[in-house]
Amino acid sequence: MHWTIDNKKSILKTIPFEVEELLLKEGEREFSHPYYRLLCPDWVNVLPITQDGEAILVRQDRAGSQTTVLETPGGVLEQHEYRDPTLAAVRELEEETGYSSRKVLFLSSYNPNPALQNNRIHFFLALDCFLEKDRRHFPDEEEKIEVVKIKATELDEFVRFGKIDHALSALCICLSGKYVKIKP
Repeated sequence: MHWTIDNKKSILKTIPFEVEELLLKEGEREFSHPYYRLLCPDWVNVLPITQDGEAILVRQDRAGSQTTVLETPGGVLEQHEYRDPTLAAVRELEEETGYSSRKVLFLSSYNPNPALQNNRIHFFLALDCFLEKDRRHFPDEEEKIEVVKIKATELDEFVRFGKIDHALSALCICLSGKYVKIKP
């Protein structure tokens, strides 16, 4: 990168991000306006599939779009999970759905929006999912989550026709297609 930070300041700290104002330079040339970035924790996103070939999705309200969204389970990494984001995938799976898996495959990691954010999202596929008998993780108090099961072979259609229109969930499903039949 050819840009350097001439000055930065935090202008908002909230859950789950911080807004930072950056004054950038390229060599001696200063940019004519400040840039802003969101300092966000890393996230995980996981596609759970049961032994019977059902995909386990969650439906919940989202503040940004002001809609109820059908999506794959996921959430923010806790500090101790940065050394292995698989821990967060397993925790979020149980927390949001009540399901567990002993076969969690790492799919990939990406920067969800490098123009505005500093974080990574880690994608996983959980196979042979089962309801956890001794459940330890539950949704946060503010989360009102409905668990939705569909045939995994319906996932492609749900993404293509907008029943799942959360871009990160759609990407998780597409990345999983190499390992799971998502088309009829």
